[in-house]
Amino acid sequence: MPKFSDWPEWLQVAVLFPHAMLGFVATWLWWPKTDKEWSRFGLVAAYLLVFFLVMHFVFGLK
Repeated sequence: MPKFSDWPEWLQVAVLFPHAMLGFVATWLWWPKTDKEWSRFGLVAAYLLVFFLVMHFVFGLK
């Protein structure tokens, strides 16, 4: 697998930008207020955590 730093810059932006925006929206604009929203927030947070762990350990994102 090629390292993340070897990817073209446009591909790096195309992969990371939507996830960064999801993290921003989830923590800044959409902070949960009810139990149902907390469960959805937990799923989004778990997804982002797994995504960034894969990017770090598989593709060498630092």
